[in-house]
Amino acid sequence: MPSSGLINQVSHKLAVACLCLWFGLMTGCGDTSTEAGSDRLTVVCTTTMIADLAKNLVGDDVQVIGIMKTGEDPHVYDVRPRDAQMIADADVVLMNGLHLESTLEHIIENNAEQAVVVRLAEDDRIATLGSETKEGAPDPHCWFNIEYFKVYTERACDALIAADPDNAEAYKERTVAYLAELDTLQAYVVEQLDTVPQDQRVIVTSHDAFQYFGKRYGVEVLAVIGISTEQQPRPQDIAALEAKVADRGVKALFIETSVSRTLNDIVKKLADHSGAAIGGTLYSDSLGDPDTDAGTYIGMVRHNTDLIVKALSQP
Repeated sequence: MPSSGLINQVSHKLAVACLCLWFGLMTGCGDTSTEAGSDRLTVVCTTTMIADLAKNLVGDDVQVIGIMKTGEDPHVYDVRPRDAQMIADADVVLMNGLHLESTLEHIIENNAEQAVVVRLAEDDRIATLGSETKEGAPDPHCWFNIEYFKVYTERACDALIAADPDNAEAYKERTVAYLAELDTLQAYVVEQLDTVPQDQRVIVTSHDAFQYFGKRYGVEVLAVIGISTEQQPRPQDIAALEAKVADRGVKALFIETSVSRTLNDIVKKLADHSGAAIGGTLYSDSLGDPDTDAGTYIGMVRHNTDLIVKALSQP
């Protein structure tokens, strides 16, 4: 029979092991997404769109970390224990701003003491909109106007240079190249939408994420709820939207990848009641999987544009 001393030693080791496991889970010590003690510049980005932007501007010697993963909704993002440590270790933190990342605001404010923090959408060159379905709140979805995403790009470049001035010329060169790609993308969007008669350019989406796209490219956008997916649809709003769909003869309605099933189901019911078709699935607050065409900002905008044009071009 084992002695009491041996039992106590085993119990002590088990307790220490359990404590270490708990601490690792809470602090993310087992997470290898950051490199402790690394001299590499570390850029932490909130959304998938911003992480993709950063990757286009940095070289292989810069570490880009995205907090949110594919399909996650920034409006209701559930903060992870590891997020605070990633932000504390960052040299640069790039976020959208305009309260898109409301659950991360305090985490960033309290932990990014050593980092250059930039709210990319909060810029005088960006004229913010309200919501079609909820007045008074600033619409944070500015990235759907490609001209505004170019502002994001320039501000991200400035932040990288501020944190790493020795490599300023390299950041500037990559920024110029990426801005040229965005100009090509914008020309593509305009060219494609020009094939659709103006009176047919009306779309319905799950939440009000596409007003900047609509205003810039001449598309009327209707939505089940306002700019935040935290809102709950009211029966009277759904009835009013259904009446608009019938009155305007909307050809297609769209569901989204990063919203609740409830919102997408409402869009499907609207389609059933009105006789309109579901035009497809749009990417709104998150890019697609990295190995898909919508896994980059440019690919996502092309995907959305192609779906919208195809749906609105149906007889």
